[in-house]
Amino acid sequence: MIYLTGDMHGDFWRLTKRQRSRLPFQLKENDFLIVCGDFGLLWKKDREFQYNLKWLSNLPFKILWIPGNHENYNMMEEYPIEQWCGGKVRHIARNKIILLERGQIFAIEDKTFFAFGGASSHDIAGGILDRNSPAYKEEYKRASRSGKPFRILNESWWEQELPTHEEMQEGRNNLVQAGYRVDYVITHCMSGSMQRDLECYYIRKDLPERVFENDILTDYFDELEQKLQYKYWFCGHYHVNVQLNTKHRILYENVVSLSEFE
Repeated sequence: MIYLTGDMHGDFWRLTKRQRSRLPFQLKENDFLIVCGDFGLLWKKDREFQYNLKWLSNLPFKILWIPGNHENYNMMEEYPIEQWCGGKVRHIARNKIILLERGQIFAIEDKTFFAFGGASSHDIAGGILDRNSPAYKEEYKRASRSGKPFRILNESWWEQELPTHEEMQEGRNNLVQAGYRVDYVITHCMSGSMQRDLECYYIRKDLPERVFENDILTDYFDELEQKLQYKYWFCGHYHVNVQLNTKHRILYENVVSLSEFE
């Protein structure tokens, strides 16, 4: 069976035995859990990483994940690219924790998945600081005093959060070979048009309005929305659990079974 969930940011409480026991289903051996970005396992090479890697590797099910925007891409790229189920992956723990590369199509349990991770960070209003800059100390003080969230280059923010043109073209090429038809799409963020629908959702629910900026990735997904035939599109990133429409589901802390959407 295949299950899906949203952002974890290195907090894996929902995967504990106690939390899993509260689900209406049981994740068993050889099942798959797909994390729609910001998994947060690869962040820093420390004892916590080693502990989490071992603990997650001993769970009965396999974890598949796509990169979000809060991931250590430099650390991620240390793992070699390999082929798995028809697409490119990186085995973080052999056959247990597997990173799905951008623009790939995977055949899993007789279903096809187009995976494309990444997103723009929204928590950088205070800037992105470079520790190697001669002005770093002053810039850090200024950013701290501003009260706005900021990030540090290659420590808490990585420029690879958005894809290259080569990665986007590889995605197009793979979709051409598939006749622009897959069963499911797994991404971290959504298309620009779907982001606008999400903003309307906040207004309808009388919630504080949010504005999501477009970028090269949301534009790319707008392009795919015009051509791609699929049953369902799943994403994370927005920290809400929302059934946006009949074909788009935003995931956060909930864990859902793919069988609900077949």
